[in-house]
Amino acid sequence: MGIVGLLSAAACAGGAESLLSGANARPEGSRVLARLANDGPSPVGPPAHVAVLLIDGMRLDEARALPAWRSLRGRSRTGVVRLRAPTLSRPFYHHLFTGVPSDISGVRTNRFSEHARHDSVMDRVRAAGGRVWIAADDLDWMRRMHGAPEDGGSDAAGALAEPLDGIVAEWREAPAPALLVVHFVATDATAHAGGIASGPHQQALSAADRLIVRIAESSESAGLFVLSDHGHRRTGGHGGAEAEVARSPILFRAPGGEETEIASPVDADTLAPSLSLALGVARPREAIGVALPELSGRVPRPDRWSIRAASVADASRALSAENLSVRRRRVFPIALFLLFMALGPIKRAFGFHPSMLLALTLPLLVVGAHLGLGRPLSLSAIDERGLHVARIFVLGVSAAFVSTALARLASRGGGPTATRRAAATAGWAAAALGLLTSAGAGFALGPWFLSPLAFYLPLLGCGAAAGGLVAASAVLIGSALAEKRAG
Repeated sequence: MGIVGLLSAAACAGGAESLLSGANARPEGSRVLARLANDGPSPVGPPAHVAVLLIDGMRLDEARALPAWRSLRGRSRTGVVRLRAPTLSRPFYHHLFTGVPSDISGVRTNRFSEHARHDSVMDRVRAAGGRVWIAADDLDWMRRMHGAPEDGGSDAAGALAEPLDGIVAEWREAPAPALLVVHFVATDATAHAGGIASGPHQQALSAADRLIVRIAESSESAGLFVLSDHGHRRTGGHGGAEAEVARSPILFRAPGGEETEIASPVDADTLAPSLSLALGVARPREAIGVALPELSGRVPRPDRWSIRAASVADASRALSAENLSVRRRRVFPIALFLLFMALGPIKRAFGFHPSMLLALTLPLLVVGAHLGLGRPLSLSAIDERGLHVARIFVLGVSAAFVSTALARLASRGGGPTATRRAAATAGWAAAALGLLTSAGAGFALGPWFLSPLAFYLPLLGCGAAAGGLVAASAVLIGSALAEKRAG
C-alpha cells in the first residue's frame, strides 16, 4: 500500500504538469475568428511613429508615484486598464497586440512560446510598408511572439543601456508607420524575488522612471504609450483577479496633447485597435474591441467587424462553458468511483474506526495553511515558481503528518495497525484532494476559460496531494519495517 501511495504521488505530480502543458489549448472560437476576419475600415489620418514602453509588473500605485509619470501627465491621457485573469505576461502580450482576449485565443500561461495565433499590430504595420523595432534586456518573449526577421532592435543583455539610443534613433528616422516596443522586465523579476517593498524592486522602479524620461524625450513628435501588463501582490505574485494585480496603468501622449484622466476603466480589448489607429494602420484583423479616441488621438471610423467578432467571442465562451460542463459530468462519477474503490483495501487491511474521520481533514488543513500563509487561492499565490512548488509540497506533507497524528491519537491504542490505518486514510484524503480538484477542471485547464479559483485549485490540489501521499507512504512503510524489525 505504501508503494501504491508513492506511485500515486508521482501520478499527482505528473497530473499537475499535464494540466499546465495543456492550458494553452486553442479553442474553436479562435479558429472561427481567423476564418471570418477581414481588414476592417481604412486607417484614419496619416501614418505615424508610435513608441510603446511596457514596464513589466508595475502596479498602478507605483506608476502614479513615479516622477516621470507625474511630469508627463500634464501633456497626456492617463487611465486604468482592466485586465482579465489569468493576469500573466505572455497572455497580456498576445492580447495587447492582437486584440483577442486569452479565453478566446487560448493563450493562458507563460508556457506559450509560439508566434502569435492572431494577426497583430506589428503585422498591420509591416503590411502598410512600415517597420517594427523591439528592444528588451535579455528576454526574447516579445520578439518570439510578435517579431519578424526584418524587425530591428535587440533582446541581448544590456540592450536597454547604450544600444537603445541607436535603436531609438533608427526608429525616429524611419518613414512612418514605425512602431517601437521597449520592454523593461526588472520590475517584474524583483517583485517576484522579494516583493514590492524590497530594495531591488525600488531600484528597478527608479530605473524604469529614468527609462520613461529617456523614451519620452526622444519621441516628442511621436505617439507614446506607457503601460504595464499586470500588478503584483505586496509579497510578489500575480495571475489572479485581485485588485492590485488586475488593474494596470496606462499613459498616452500625442503631440500637442493635454492632461486628461480617462474616467472609465479601459477594457484591454480596445488596446490593439487604439494602437493601430494611433499608428495610422488598419486594426489587427481579428481584434474584438473598438479603438478609443482617448488612446489614439483620432476618431475611429465605424467598424461592423467588432460587433461580429464580439458575437463570435460570446458564442465561443458559451460553447466552452457547455463543453466543460459535459466533461465534468463525465469525469466526476469516474473520480468518485475510483475513490470509493480505494477505500476497500484500507478497510480490509486495517478495519474501520471513527478516528479515521480525523485523517480526512487533510484537504482542510492544506487550504487553511495556504490561506494562513497569506497566499490567495489563485495564481497570484506564486511568487517564485520553484519556491512555490516546494511550499505546496511541504503543505501536503505537513497536512498528512498532522491528520495522521490526530487520527492516531483519537484511536486510543491499536498499535501499529492504528498508525497504518490513520496514514492510509490520510493518503486517501490526499488522493481525493488531487483527483476531485482536477475533475472540477475536467482534467484540463484548456481550451475553456476557468475562474481564477477553478484554474488554481487543481494545481494546488495535485501539488499538495503529491506531498501528502509521500508522507502517508513513508509512515506506512516505516511502520511496517519497524514492526518487522521488532518481531
